[in-house]
Amino acid sequence: MTENGKKRAVELLLTFCMVTTGSVIVCAVYNKIFWSGDTFLDADILWQLLGLAFVCSLGNFIHPYREISRRRELVDKGLHYLYINAVVLGCGYGFGWMDIENLSMLAVMAAGILAVFVSVSFVIWRLHARESESLNRKLKEYQQTGKAQ
Repeated sequence: MTENGKKRAVELLLTFCMVTTGSVIVCAVYNKIFWSGDTFLDADILWQLLGLAFVCSLGNFIHPYREISRRRELVDKGLHYLYINAVVLGCGYGFGWMDIENLSMLAVMAAGILAVFVSVSFVIWRLHARESESLNRKLKEYQQTGKAQ
């Protein structure tokens, strides 16, 4: 496997873990709001959340691993967000997590999607920024040592 392939696999796994954690938190809040009391959750919801997190993580492949314009980056991020919404709302409706006609359920689900999306995107952005800083520092060191010789 190439170095780029390894980085993408690690990022996919990290995204999967963060999306799974965020989804469990949103699920707990959502259930507390809409099904509080003596609600018993079927164990199938755990498999549904894992599958949902995996499919959402695949959205990472929307972003190319090369230099792109700021405008293209914003378009890609917007497409990624629409993809996540389609997946989560579609699965939420398909799995019976929400009544699509209940606007408060839809609003809470949309807020949860946004919170998880922003959180995961921020962490991934910070990781990329750190990697860029490290590469720039190493390049500067290399250029300084190369000129001295």
